[in-house]
Formats: sequence, structure tokens, C-alpha cells
Amino acid sequence: MQLNGQMRYNEPLANYTSWRVGGVAERFYQPADKADLIQFVQNLPENEPLFWMGLGSNLLVRDGGIRGTIINTKNRLKVMQRMNDETIYVEAGVPCALVAKFCAEQGLIGAEFLAGIPGTMGGALKMNAGAFGGETWGIVQNVEMLNRRGEVFTKLANEFEIRYRHVNLKNDEWFLAATLKLQSGDTRESQQNIKALLAKRASSQPTNQPSCGSVFKNPEGDYAARLIEASGLKGFKIGGAQVSEKHANFIINTGTATATDIEQLMAYVQTQVAQKYGIFLQTEVCIVGEKLKSRIIENAEDFGTVAVVMGGNSAERDVSLRSGAAVHTALIARGVNANALAVDVTDNVIESLKNLNVDRVFNIIHGRGGEDGVLQGVLEVLNLPYTGSGVLASALAMDKLRTKLCWRGANLPTPNWFALKNENDIDACIEALDFPIIVKPSLEGSSVGMSKAKNRTELVAALDIALACNCEVYAEAWVTGDEYTVGILQGEALPVIRLETPREFYDYEAKYNSTTTQYYCPSGLNAERELQLQQLALQANDIVGAEGWARVDVFIDQNGQAQLIEINTVPGMTDHSLVPMAAKQAGIDFNELVWRILETSVRLS
Repeated sequence: MQLNGQMRYNEPLANYTSWRVGGVAERFYQPADKADLIQFVQNLPENEPLFWMGLGSNLLVRDGGIRGTIINTKNRLKVMQRMNDETIYVEAGVPCALVAKFCAEQGLIGAEFLAGIPGTMGGALKMNAGAFGGETWGIVQNVEMLNRRGEVFTKLANEFEIRYRHVNLKNDEWFLAATLKLQSGDTRESQQNIKALLAKRASSQPTNQPSCGSVFKNPEGDYAARLIEASGLKGFKIGGAQVSEKHANFIINTGTATATDIEQLMAYVQTQVAQKYGIFLQTEVCIVGEKLKSRIIENAEDFGTVAVVMGGNSAERDVSLRSGAAVHTALIARGVNANALAVDVTDNVIESLKNLNVDRVFNIIHGRGGEDGVLQGVLEVLNLPYTGSGVLASALAMDKLRTKLCWRGANLPTPNWFALKNENDIDACIEALDFPIIVKPSLEGSSVGMSKAKNRTELVAALDIALACNCEVYAEAWVTGDEYTVGILQGEALPVIRLETPREFYDYEAKYNSTTTQYYCPSGLNAERELQLQQLALQANDIVGAEGWARVDVFIDQNGQAQLIEINTVPGMTDHSLVPMAAKQAGIDFNELVWRILETSVRLS
């Protein structure tokens, strides 16, 4: 096959996106012209993933890059010509601003709004891009298409379902060109309109900073920018990504942003607006590619000798031993074999490990002593890499009360609470929260020491039970609604699980021994609501600085509002455990899940 275009391998896509972020493309092809492009597509293997890029605006390429082939039409497919008195032919690679200028020079009006769209004609067709009151498909007469087999054909505009920022385009069809229907008009007036629109854009938008244009669609009857600004998010930053001070519906790269920063900031904005106004902002941005993984271990030998540390002295010892046994068995099944040592910590971890020559630790000790930063601190002193979160995040996440303070400080939703020191606080607690109430020790997991109270007598008894755990105690407003949990693995949220139990609440018995507890995965939520819960869980995880893997528990109350309950940084791995259940729904079997958790220990090596 003789091609005239340029093929590059492992091409950095940050050079081709308006956000200036993104990983690499496995293969990156820039066709010489339309004929070359058609020949290229005709000769591609049928199973080759294919993605098209123009100017790279309205596009977020994740840091892990894109597998397959990218076709880039920037400075290609640039033919533009007048067909008759009121139509022009424009190929997909022509920037929209040049189309607006060309039409004005030809004495044609109706395309002025294209001057405000920072992309190519192909991208504008794909998403029905609009600006300053105009929309692309309002001036389209017909389009020239190319399919996966390399066939070229024409479709009329009325053959497509067109909505606000949406076109029902098939996955294996792409736009090559469009014929635009316009009107004859005053050239001078048209050019003046374009100048005025560009001046308006420059004055109201951060055109001198890397962005993608508008990030979110305007909800019906409102503006995304108004909602974001009213939520107090102008100027808010995550990493190098910032909500623009100039226009709240723009996220800018301040110079050091990664695609992960931008995606996390988008999710944060969505959650904050949803919490304040009950509106979930839909994105205009096309998000593609894979999330970056710092390192993937291919061979079991690369892990070295692994100590699966389990047991401990907390109230969750029995559960930890069950989790540890399952993890150890999985590592052996995946080829770690004799290099995986099961270590039951009965006294302290230093004594348990001092005579062992190990390279890393799989920590599966639940509760105090394993999940609270103590073990993590010891392992760092011993210079042993370990799975999961570090010292500070572990200590914070173990303390449910201080976790709630952090979430509330970040404007994340969590039920109201009242700190209880002794019976003298009972009346003030009742006045603050009313009944029913759930009483919790702040430093226990697996629902140990937790009790529901429906009256003063039960509250006194619940306080005594919690105080016996020898830590701070708090009462939390009872949430009536549906209970969910979201597992997190290597920075990604797993499918949501909905829980049902006939018991008063999801207590220790319901978690580990009951045969009547019901688990639903898929959760039964619609796709949008599930995504909201996953994004909220990721934010809750990030606020406490958790790493590697975790599980976030959340309710949806009777008003439809999500309420964060707690986060676990060493979740259970028994046959009743939730993270393995969610991973299985995502296509990750138990042995693979254990492998991926062990990979999180690589960060310290």
C-alpha cells in the first residue's frame, strides 16, 4: 500500500490537544488528503481501534494514551469552496473560524457563529457545536461520510437525529465534509459581526490559556457557568487544573495540569453543583484513552518475597485471618508460590517480621493496629513497601469522626453528628439530632460497637457499648434510605453495590455471618446516578488522601441526596466481602484483584 501521509508511533497527544495534556497514541496518522485518507482506512485491519482528531479542542485524552490508530486531520482535509449562490463545500479539517471568515468574504451570512467555535468542521458536525446562539446543524444541507470499510457516501441533514450538542452518529462512520446552506447578505456587516463576536469571546473567555472551550452543557433554562460560579468554584484548583476566574464553564491548564487533574476537577464541579442545586451537569467534553498506571507487574518473581500480614489484636482479628487466608491462597494461585508467606501478627509486627527476609508486605490487618497508620509507620521505618494507603491517610480514614470533619470541610455530604463523652451529653445530643440515632466508636470497623437508639434509654445503653471500645464516641443522625458501597482500585471506582438486610442495620452479623443479607450488583441505579456515586466516592477518597484501594460507604436518603458514611482503607477480602464482589462485576476475578492490590505496593520500591 502506497500512502502519502505521515505515520508516527507513540506520538505524544499533548501536542495536539487544546488542553495540552494527554498520553501517547500507539499509531498516529496524518493523511495527505481525502483520497489518501480513504485508501488508508480501506487497508486497516478490521479489528484495529480507530479514533479521529481535528484541532483537539473539546477533547480530553487521558494520561495513559490511546491504543490503536489516531487519524489527525489538522491542516489536512482543508478544501473549502463555493458551490453556487448560497452553498459552500467544507472538508472536515477546516477550522470553524476559517469557515466563518470565508463565508463573510463570499458575501454569505448565517455562519458568523462558527467564529466562536475553537475546533474543526468535523468536530462541529460530530457534536452539533454552537456559539453565540447559533448551532452547526442549523446550516447543514448534507454531509459526505466515510465508513469503516472505506466507503464514501452522502447523507442529507434530515437523516440525522439532531439535539443540543448531540448527533446520532454511528460508531463506524465519520464526517469527511459538509455542504452548508447560507444566504446572501452584506459582506461588510457579516465581517463586523464576526469581529464583534470574537471580541466578545476574548473579553468573556480565557482564550489565552489552554482549555477545551465550554466543559459542561447548559441545563435547560439555565447556564452551567452561572451554577458553577454560584457554587463558589471560580478559581478552584486540583493540581494544575483550575476553574477559570474569567468564565466558570472553562477549566484551564495553568501549566502543570495532567489529564487526571482535569478529569477530577470536572467530577468535583459536577458533585458540588448537584449537591447545591440538584442538577447534574452533563459534559460537552469527549473523554478518551486510558488512565495512567504508574507500573504494571508482569511476572510474579518481580514482587520478590511477599509477606501477607494478617490477624492483629483488634476486634476484627477473625475477619482479618479469613481475609488473609483468601489473599494468600490467591497469590499462590497466581504464581507467587513459596514467595508468599502468611504472617499472623499476634503481638507486634516488628517481632513478627524481624526474622523474615521479605521484599514487600500485603497488609490485610483490619482495624486498629493495621488500618490506622501504626503498621504503615513501622513498615516505612523497616523500609518495606506495602499495599494501600500511607501513614497519614490510614490514620485519618480510621478515625471516622475526623474523616467526617474533613468531608464536611470540603462540602461533601455526610450526616450530622454529635460527639458524646459521657451521659451528661445525652440531652444535648437528643436536642441536636432527634431520634432515631446511631452511636459509633470512632476507631472501630466492621460495625463493632455500633448501636441504633430509638429513645433515651437505648441511647444511654448504646453509649456504654461504644465507650467500651476505648476511643472517642459520636452519635450520628439516622439515615433512612438505601445503602450503597463503592470500591476503589488503583484510582478507579468499581461498580456500585446496593445492600439490603432485615436487621436494624448492616452490622457485624449482617456483614459476615447472615444468610439473609442481599447484595445487588448491578446496583439498580441508572447510569447517571451510579456515575454520581462513583465520583462522590472518588472525591471522598481523595480528601483523606487514600491510595491503592479502598471502599466508601454511602446512603441515598429519602430526599434522593447522597450521604457519605465512612471509608475503609483495608477492606475485607472474605467470601462475604464487597470489594471482590464489585471487582467481579467489573470482570476482575479474585486472584486478579489480589494481584492488582499487591501492585499498589510498588510505589515505595
